[in-house]
Amino acid sequence: MSAETNHTRRNALRTLGSAVAAGLAGCSSSQEQTTAGPPESADFVQNPAEIHPTLVEETSVASDEILIGLRLEDSSLPFTTEVYHAPPDASVHATRTYDTQDLSQVELVPESKRTLDTVDTDREDIHYGTTMVGEPLTVTLVARHDGEAFDWSSWDRTGYPYDGHDEENPALKVACYCGGMIYTAPSGGTWARVIQVTPTERVDPGTNILLNWTSSRLRK
Repeated sequence: MSAETNHTRRNALRTLGSAVAAGLAGCSSSQEQTTAGPPESADFVQNPAEIHPTLVEETSVASDEILIGLRLEDSSLPFTTEVYHAPPDASVHATRTYDTQDLSQVELVPESKRTLDTVDTDREDIHYGTTMVGEPLTVTLVARHDGEAFDWSSWDRTGYPYDGHDEENPALKVACYCGGMIYTAPSGGTWARVIQVTPTERVDPGTNILLNWTSSRLRK
């Protein structure tokens, strides 16, 4: 197995545009960003408020828990992002590429390879898990790619009824699939990144929350 940290390009230009800036919330300042925005051809819905009732109808949450739905708009990419519960010892923000698609050799995915449950929508599925106030939901995003290697980014995060953006006392702490960072899908291999969502005391137990990320290749 070959694994290496998926470092972003050192010469990325400064971040421009409000959409990209908003997506940086929750990211470490040491991480590199890119100025390029999503291609004009990308068809993003970004409608968590409209999809939220579907999540509520199709799931149930205990009165002492909080349900977190993750919707990854990646239809413009040549893979469908998989979402697994992360290993207990995984470091948040850990990002690696592997020269294999065998998940038993992807250390950011646990041996149990337990995916999050999903709810179907007219677009991308909603992956969801439950947690409690102050307790993180930690997951690993996985992309297995067969074609030529290419770069992409996640451009924006929206949410309903909370998104965790630009708040002094946020309802959600998201450490994160960061807007503006450059990721690389390796040819015939696997990309993996660990992210974490933690509801704060501002969120009432029994609440369903939907977060939506948009992602696409870099615009040239």
